[in-house]
Amino acid sequence: MVSIMLLAMFGCKEDNEKSNIEPLSDVESFARSNEQDVVDSNDALPPENPPVINDNVSSQPEGSTVVDEEMEDNVFPQPEGSTVVDEEMEDNVFPQPEGSTVVDEDMEDNVSPQPEGSTVVDEDMGNNVSPQPEDSIAVDENIEGDETLPIPDQNEKKQDINLLVSVDGVNVPHSDLLVFDKENRFIIKDNTQYILHKISGCNGYLDNGHYIINDISSCNINAEFKTKKYHVTSKIEGDGELLPSDFHIEKDKKTNVTISPSKFNKLISIKGCNGELKGELYAIDSVNNDCEIEALFEKEPLTSIKYENVKYTETNLLVSPKKTPIIDAVISNIESNQPSNKFNFTDIYFNYIDGYWHIDNKTSLPLKMLSVKFDGNIVLIQLSQQLPPYSSGILDFYSVSPADIKLESQTKMFNPQMIMGPYQDLCSEKEGDGTACYSLPDEVERKIIEVYLANMHLLANTFNYTKEKDDFFERRCSLNNEQCDNYSDDLLPISQRNLMRFGAEGHRLTLKVMRNKYKAEGVGGGSTPNLSLFETTTGGWASIYYKYTKPDYSKYRHFTNSAYTTWYHEIAHGFGYGHSSGMTYGFADYFSASLVSNDLTEIERTQLPLNPIPELLLETEFIDDNKINIEFLSNTGAELKNVKLDVLTSCPWNYSLSYYDTYENDSAVIHYDDAPKCPLFLRAISSDLKFIATKKISKFELTTSKQYKIKNKTFTILSDRLLDRDANGWGIRSLCPLNNHLATKDEYSELWQYLYDADKLASLSKKLYLASDGPRSYVIWQLNLTVDEMISKHYGMTKFLNYQGLACVTDEPLKSNDEYQELNLDKEFNDPKYWHTTELNDVLFGKVKKENFWHVSKIEKVLFNKYYFLKLNN
Repeated sequence: MVSIMLLAMFGCKEDNEKSNIEPLSDVESFARSNEQDVVDSNDALPPENPPVINDNVSSQPEGSTVVDEEMEDNVFPQPEGSTVVDEEMEDNVFPQPEGSTVVDEDMEDNVSPQPEGSTVVDEDMGNNVSPQPEDSIAVDENIEGDETLPIPDQNEKKQDINLLVSVDGVNVPHSDLLVFDKENRFIIKDNTQYILHKISGCNGYLDNGHYIINDISSCNINAEFKTKKYHVTSKIEGDGELLPSDFHIEKDKKTNVTISPSKFNKLISIKGCNGELKGELYAIDSVNNDCEIEALFEKEPLTSIKYENVKYTETNLLVSPKKTPIIDAVISNIESNQPSNKFNFTDIYFNYIDGYWHIDNKTSLPLKMLSVKFDGNIVLIQLSQQLPPYSSGILDFYSVSPADIKLESQTKMFNPQMIMGPYQDLCSEKEGDGTACYSLPDEVERKIIEVYLANMHLLANTFNYTKEKDDFFERRCSLNNEQCDNYSDDLLPISQRNLMRFGAEGHRLTLKVMRNKYKAEGVGGGSTPNLSLFETTTGGWASIYYKYTKPDYSKYRHFTNSAYTTWYHEIAHGFGYGHSSGMTYGFADYFSASLVSNDLTEIERTQLPLNPIPELLLETEFIDDNKINIEFLSNTGAELKNVKLDVLTSCPWNYSLSYYDTYENDSAVIHYDDAPKCPLFLRAISSDLKFIATKKISKFELTTSKQYKIKNKTFTILSDRLLDRDANGWGIRSLCPLNNHLATKDEYSELWQYLYDADKLASLSKKLYLASDGPRSYVIWQLNLTVDEMISKHYGMTKFLNYQGLACVTDEPLKSNDEYQELNLDKEFNDPKYWHTTELNDVLFGKVKKENFWHVSKIEKVLFNKYYFLKLNN
């Protein structure tokens, strides 16, 4: 007879209804053969070797005794006459031979068929047990469809089936997910919560919801179930996504789906899967079948504003700037250098030497953080320690290896070329002669003057400075236009004109000290900066009485409001402002009384500030000669709701500004057909931020010009969009880019020969060009670049450029003896009134001693004749 044992499968009905399923104890795993997977699309397969519980089953010889104090789910067929002792046996059923005795002190839900005359001892058995007839087989009443099991042949070897069931990877001691019928097969029951994932063992196979057993020997069956889940998918139209977009969820379980529109897109509608829109989430309360969420996204409308014939515009934007990358740099080998005789606040240079990046600070400002172009992208470099003024060091960027680093300064307001040396004692011999003497500052005086200039630079780039200047000139000019020099340019507010003029780069500002006789608190004078040039070629000077620059003169305390007013007043004279402008008498007083007093502490006004970095920076990209992409960057990445983009230039032009009027906006685009003929100032202004970023753009960056590299020179054929057709022979010389000069006749000859040899003369859009030199006064050369030869003709300097072209040439590198040297004033030219000059045609000027002429000393030695003369200020 064959006895079939179903082990660790099912408990009583009361246990099956319990919600908490307890795991089985761990035993040795078995090697499963003939394993059959039930593929469930809801979940991934479990690990290759999941934990398997395999209870050892062994036959015992007649008369043996089996002792197991903690035996769980183990079944041993016992021979006739044996005794089974199990103190904590649970859910185990044993058929017992005639005359056997079962002892179980804590047996629960176990039923054993007993032979006639046998005795059952159970101190705590919750179910009634009836004596069984001889040779009967135990049947679990909870097994559906199993009324009786077939009676095996007594001569056949007994078959033991060890059933292991798990749900979601957790073994369960009993389950009604499988039932055993009388045909040696398991029925896999339909269930709304669980689904069969894998089943294997006993050489069985799946057949239409049944697991058929073929093995007649002792074996194990491993059934793995998983919680049944419903498939949720997404159908999306437009640019956006749902997170997650494809997932499985259990019945009646709640979940949230995040709605994520793409940049500058918004959600129009969403539905499906019994969900509800709650802010940026789609809340699903219950799912009872597979379903789909449908979402529709649309692009935000692009706002576009067209500006015609303008010099100044302001546009309010919503801005969430991109995060500015911050790169740490360890600085070492710091060396102090001799202070430069001339410098501006952007004289900071990077050089790659012998495998290391070197930084050279030629300014009077200490450096801790810098905004730079790091391989073409704006980043902030955070130094490990301060780099003092006039010093250099070596930078280590750890694992970062940039190919190129350039300073990207966006503090462009009040950044002249300051001349402060070398000091010469020119006034000691004049002491007591009753005249005032002006000379450059000595070492002590220079350090004090540097503090004034650095704090003026700091304040000139703040939000409060621009606001106070706007308010001041609006009040002043509305009352009486004569107080504003009868300013009449309706396209450019006077406050904005003064902002650009006082911030003109390239303007040479010589700082002096008044000695010997007291003439005034300060004296200054100069020429008006040319705002049509990226860097003006003008110059001026400003001085203060020496007792303001000596620490031992307490009567004239330096760093007071009065001292700051004097310096601002005289420097304004140095930029060509008169007393009726409002920049000398007027705003100079307001500058010290309001800005210096309120925005600088008592300590800050007496010391050099750190190099200022605007909190909001501007990144620009020029596209196709008609578009400027502007990106807003911030070292905090904080959302800014009140940003104003100002666009200024001193030449009228037409353009349109496009942007997305949403809080996620981080950019704007300028479109133009013709670039302005003057430099462009882009300013990002927020009342929430201290500093204002000013991006200054040359007109040559807005238009592409054809270039040719010939030996050590670069020839640039200016685009028609950059040419002033009304410029005469003198005016055309100022049309070339910075550090370029208009080509001479000989240089045009070099260009023609190069193009002839390379067969590129056809690449020129024009054949006629004008040169900077000529055969005689009032005459310059006109060059005709034909395919066979270059023909030169005379051209009157008073004539206009008209349809002809211009070629500009990069300047040769300066030699040390060609660099500009400070004027060595003698008695004859010591009076400041001699420091007023006419326009000097884009060249620096110097005084040659013992000669009655002035000369240019930057690159070429050009003598001034009667057309370049001193203009006395009588």
